[in-house]
Amino acid sequence: MEGALDERTFAALLERHRTPLIHFFRRLTPDGAKAEDWAQEVLFRVYQARDRYEPAAPFATYLYRVARNFWIDCYRRDGRRPRELSLEGSGMRDENALASRMRERIADPAPSPSETVRKREVTDAVRHAVESLPPQQRMVFELAEDRGLKYGDIARTLGIPVGTVKSRMHAAMGQLKERLKPKAGAR
Repeated sequence: MEGALDERTFAALLERHRTPLIHFFRRLTPDGAKAEDWAQEVLFRVYQARDRYEPAAPFATYLYRVARNFWIDCYRRDGRRPRELSLEGSGMRDENALASRMRERIADPAPSPSETVRKREVTDAVRHAVESLPPQQRMVFELAEDRGLKYGDIARTLGIPVGTVKSRMHAAMGQLKERLKPKAGAR
């Protein structure tokens, strides 16, 4: 196939995206072993289909679309709705990427014990607010904020129009702002 990647390049791409894919699934299931199994299954499926892969969009867009579809299939097969999950214990560096970015923005060279407690409360409030988002909004928010995907890439990943991505992100940000408003005043 003319536009296909060679096997070594494709294997390197899979390896580079392995850990972020595991983190993606850990945000969707409390079972770390299941998250790793799901990531391995998705990587295997993508590898098996490597001859059909055409790099028309960023590889991450393609990979997360396969991952999202796999996740949906798992829950359809199990006959239950995806569960809202905690980011706690997700294996993300420093609680989660969003909380880490927040701490960087409000970094203090030598925080006092009360400041440390306050920062932890803010981190927990953000984590809980993100967890409480509806699944469709949460998926868009996490792909944008945690994975750093652009709206166009998220649209291709989720198979929805860019306008829907923007709408869901706007709704998610509005809900987060509303839910975090009481905590913002507690400085």
